[in-house]
Amino acid sequence: MIKKLFLIFLFKISSLARRDKRKWVFGSQSLFSDNSRHLFLDKYNPLNIRKIWIAKNQEEFNKVFQLGFEVYKRGSIKAMYHCLTAKVYIYTCYVSDISYKFSGGAFCVNLWHGIPLKKIEFDILQGYIKKKFNNSLKSKIKYPDIYRKADLLLCPSPFVYDYSFKSAFKISRNNVVFTPYPRTIALKSQRKGKERKGKEFTFLYAPTWRDANSNFLNQNILDLNQIEKFCLHYNCAFKIKFHPNTKINLNLTNTTKIFLENNQIDPNISLAETDCLITDYSSIFLDYLVLDRPVIFYNFDEDEYTHLSREMYDISHKLVCGKKIISQEQLLVTMKNIIDGNDEYKDQRQDVRLLLGLDFDLRQNSTLYDTIAARAFK
Repeated sequence: MIKKLFLIFLFKISSLARRDKRKWVFGSQSLFSDNSRHLFLDKYNPLNIRKIWIAKNQEEFNKVFQLGFEVYKRGSIKAMYHCLTAKVYIYTCYVSDISYKFSGGAFCVNLWHGIPLKKIEFDILQGYIKKKFNNSLKSKIKYPDIYRKADLLLCPSPFVYDYSFKSAFKISRNNVVFTPYPRTIALKSQRKGKERKGKEFTFLYAPTWRDANSNFLNQNILDLNQIEKFCLHYNCAFKIKFHPNTKINLNLTNTTKIFLENNQIDPNISLAETDCLITDYSSIFLDYLVLDRPVIFYNFDEDEYTHLSREMYDISHKLVCGKKIISQEQLLVTMKNIIDGNDEYKDQRQDVRLLLGLDFDLRQNSTLYDTIAARAFK
């Protein structure tokens, strides 16, 4: 507790620092990924802003450095200096993605990391993480970065703001910019016009993280032997990408068609090469909708998930855009139908894209960039 109080003290002191409006620091929860990564990489920079990435570890530092960008490892003297003197902080979850203690007086931009299906932040009323958001003095001291409000929040559409972001972040509409996520702009650009004929059909299974049951997969849920036989018979690949918080060890030594993706790398890399996404309650499918490809919802534990993990927003009836199944037998049948070209949810996907602000032709993040600059340069 003393350490946390000291962090809060440093945060207050850092508000006295003189900050450079043309210096923006970036960070993300996972390794050089998500919306902050794609805004960082965007070449649209008419004000010649100095963009600096703050890496959380050596692996991330090496990755960004090898790409030729300015990057400093968190905790280093240079990283602390730039965090203390940069006017703008851009992150995908909490200011601690970069530095809470040096963010006093900085203009904080939360790009967040997805359109939520399950309740987030201050809307969370059940599950073990609800204690972080109960507004008690203890939680404010223990988790100060959570209570450090963003000055600007990115939201892809007014619909998302009304059902979630308004209450979850306790933020006024005046502090929200409505524009697509940088990662969805990048994803649509990656996939547009890409030729898939003659290539192996690829499924990606990307389940969400379970608050109450981290080791949720077993043979009844995902029988790797059956999936391997299916993929060999229909000449397809089955990739698995877990949520960054999920810790599951899979034995794939005897498989040739099943692959485990690194759950710390940018999901866009996996989504761009995917012909059909299989997920559950993860909002990853909402990014995937910009590619207009089939989605399967494998909700084998819906009752348990909603009761033990986290409540869901009451919007599922408006987001019908793929077949919902509960057993692996149904999963294999549905996968076969997709391979055969039976795409029965194409029109529904278009309706959902319009509702969520995912139907766009943008190639750059000019609206987001210009809004941040206008607010920061006041």
